[in-house]
Amino acid sequence: MFLTSVRPAPELIGEGLPDVPEHMRRLGALIAALPGGALRFPTPVTVVVGDNGAGKSTLLEAIAVGLGVNPEGGSRHARFATGDEDYPEWLICSRAHNPRDVYFLRGETFLNLSEYHHQIHSPENPDPLRDLPFLSHGQGLLALVERRFHSDGMIILDEPEDGLSYPRQVEVATQLERLTAQGAQVILATHSPVFLSMQGATVYAFGDNGIAPVAPEATEAVHAAREFLADPLGTAAFLIGEGE
Repeated sequence: MFLTSVRPAPELIGEGLPDVPEHMRRLGALIAALPGGALRFPTPVTVVVGDNGAGKSTLLEAIAVGLGVNPEGGSRHARFATGDEDYPEWLICSRAHNPRDVYFLRGETFLNLSEYHHQIHSPENPDPLRDLPFLSHGQGLLALVERRFHSDGMIILDEPEDGLSYPRQVEVATQLERLTAQGAQVILATHSPVFLSMQGATVYAFGDNGIAPVAPEATEAVHAAREFLADPLGTAAFLIGEGE
């Protein structure tokens, strides 16, 4: 275990701070409302779930920055940007010790990350991910897991299910479990029941009432998947208003 908890920086929850983005201020308030004013990571795998816009990606990005990683994704050494590079450390990250490696994957900048790995490759310094631009999104994620993630590293994933078939999601989840059994730590945000069900994971739900630990089977994502699989046609008809 590396990261044990995060709490908002003092300037994130102060009054009269117009420069703090509203989504970040909201995240700070959610974490400050937790016991001890901190979000804790008691297990090697932490899964964050919630509706779109609930703050999951904001949390992962802020954690990555707090650990010295490019907010656009990649490792501590990755230096590329698609927007404003000025990103303050809004969260204070408490660590038991520092990981040898940290890697942050976010879907919306995956193409830029792929091109970065391709560009830094050279015969003198070969990059194991130099072929990412020529792979599909799902193949690229599998390549990251197989070639880049380490058993003594910190892995931060924002919706890793993107581009992956169900069997591939199971494969990636299994490989992540293997890495954590060997010493890695994983924090991920997801809508996928597969990643929600990773063995021994602490699951946090982001909702209208704040952040709370939840059992995987009690999440909306799992409920919705079960309802659909039990009656695909009926569920589809209900969603488009034909089942009323």
